[in-house]
Amino acid sequence: MRQKDIMQFLAYRLVVISIIVLMLTFGKSVLLPLAMATIFALAMATPTRYLEKKGLSRSWAATICLLLALLVLSGVFLFISAQVINFRNDFPQLEHKFNELIVDAQNFIQDRLHVSPAVIQENIDPLLKKLLNETPNVVGSMISFFSSSMLLGVFTFIYTLMILIYKDNIGTFLNVSFRHLEGGAVAQIINKTQNVIKGYLNGLLIEMLIVASCLALGFSIVGAKYAILLAVISAMMNVVPYLGFITAAIISVIITFATNSPHAAIWVGIISIIVHLIDSNIILPVLVGNKVSINALATIVSVFIGSLIWGIPGMFLAVPTVAIFKVIFDEIPNLHHWGVLLGGRPKPPKLKKKPVVKA
Repeated sequence: MRQKDIMQFLAYRLVVISIIVLMLTFGKSVLLPLAMATIFALAMATPTRYLEKKGLSRSWAATICLLLALLVLSGVFLFISAQVINFRNDFPQLEHKFNELIVDAQNFIQDRLHVSPAVIQENIDPLLKKLLNETPNVVGSMISFFSSSMLLGVFTFIYTLMILIYKDNIGTFLNVSFRHLEGGAVAQIINKTQNVIKGYLNGLLIEMLIVASCLALGFSIVGAKYAILLAVISAMMNVVPYLGFITAAIISVIITFATNSPHAAIWVGIISIIVHLIDSNIILPVLVGNKVSINALATIVSVFIGSLIWGIPGMFLAVPTVAIFKVIFDEIPNLHHWGVLLGGRPKPPKLKKKPVVKA
């Protein structure tokens, strides 16, 4: 291939990728709930089909499954909202604690680092006051995030219901659109995608329950005031690979340090690390790892791209979206090399032992 052809090929791909990114960014209000609805519809297809076999119509089967899922999610949402409101009501106490920490930090800097009070007042005090003033905004942002999630959940519920009802129309559309693929590749892609997403979400739900239980037990033992809230938030943020655990651990340590003793905050950090190590090396590979075979590089890159385009929801959607693409790449011969790029390390071939010739 000539250099000119190579440049044209790369320019075409770059233009296509740029257009897709722009569409995803500016069409967030429509595409984000649609993407989440597609993931949930793939996971809810099996229970919906089960109710259909029991004699219910597809509309009623899909509605019942979604209402049950919505009931569970609403319970979790109400619990977190109540805990966040309690946290906001205790904010004056937290502010007093932060003021004490600021005074202790100033005394430490003066006594140990031999920094004059004038330098502290000029450089460090404004920074600490700004941090203290921003803390109520963080709490308000958390409440605002949960409020906006309700609107996103409404559209996701509607889209999921429509996808489950008209899944035959969607399947026919895909079969006709990609009829040039041989060997029933479209049907295989749909079936494998459904199995992958269902296994991933089921495993992820069980993992979240285990992690939340372990963290709640550990935080309660060390006397963390918001043990259950911190455990639930940490388990939910742990869904985001790598970044979620680090962020949740920092938040848990800071809140515990402000509401308890430094000793309790240290133990909260240690418990978070221990639970994460157990989760990443034992729980996650067993429950989720065998469902989604994506390497760490593809996971991290997809999470960063998802956060840049769609924020926090994009981070949650990153892994299942890449898993769907990997299924597609594995089933289409011309795209198989992309599936290899996203997958785990290939197993080395077993060397055959040469027969020993006895003299």
